[in-house]
Amino acid sequence: MNSVRIGLPPVSEEELERLAEDCEEYISQYIMKRIPEKSIENMFISCDLALQDGQLDADIQIEIDQSYDTGHSLDDLAEEAGEAGMEWLEKQLMEMKER
Repeated sequence: MNSVRIGLPPVSEEELERLAEDCEEYISQYIMKRIPEKSIENMFISCDLALQDGQLDADIQIEIDQSYDTGHSLDDLAEEAGEAGMEWLEKQLMEMKER
């Protein structure tokens, strides 16, 4: 993943957990808007956030299996969804910083 420096607001462990869960939900919704939900056989989304030495490390992992082909490249979709998740996360952190 790319590293972005935005200057972090004070973030508690609880806020990091909430952000990670919300990021996973955002990515899930992003994917389901692009492929039929009924085609999804298995979907795993993990957004791990770790704050160390004032730097936030984000690791987003996405795995999608479909029960039938819909003509979409799942690898491309997973990469696109991961990038969208990072953009969403950056936006949330910027909003927190402005408060």
